[in-house]
Amino acid sequence: MGFTLIDGLVIVLYLVAVAVFGIWSAGTQKSATDYFLGGREMPWWAILFSVVATETSTLTFISIPAVAYGGNLMFLQLTFGYIIGRIIVAIWFLPAYVKGEMTTAYQFLEQRFGSGLRKTASSTFIVTRLLADGVRLFATAIPLAIIFRFAGLFETWGDGAVYLLAISVIAVITLIYTF
Repeated sequence: MGFTLIDGLVIVLYLVAVAVFGIWSAGTQKSATDYFLGGREMPWWAILFSVVATETSTLTFISIPAVAYGGNLMFLQLTFGYIIGRIIVAIWFLPAYVKGEMTTAYQFLEQRFGSGLRKTASSTFIVTRLLADGVRLFATAIPLAIIFRFAGLFETWGDGAVYLLAISVIAVITLIYTF
């Protein structure tokens, strides 16, 4: 079984559809409030799904049940962390957002605890996101490298070169989509 032209077309059509949807929905954003808070017009259930989707990556969604099935419930603490984190956000952050005083958690931290904590929190977030995104980028590159191999592309290349190409392709597509 190999990677066929139809398989490639489905993937390309999907990527184009996602990019078009992203460009179309981004056109309605005119301010930071529109970007961060949906213009304050989103229903509560959409915000709930957005928060859960943002904090739960596909890698987490796939790997945690696999680890638990293997007999290790160590990652159960992640679920408790989600619950505690949501309670903290609901009690301390959401009232400030609803009042319309702030658009980011970092504004709240600076107002309540000073710029030192805001800088520490934002730096910690950036570093941990950078590390986590590196893992996600590589995890996404694995199936793309396998698709390249199934398609018969880059047969003379070593595995390292194919992975580097897969990572580069994903990075470029992500940059274009994000822009």
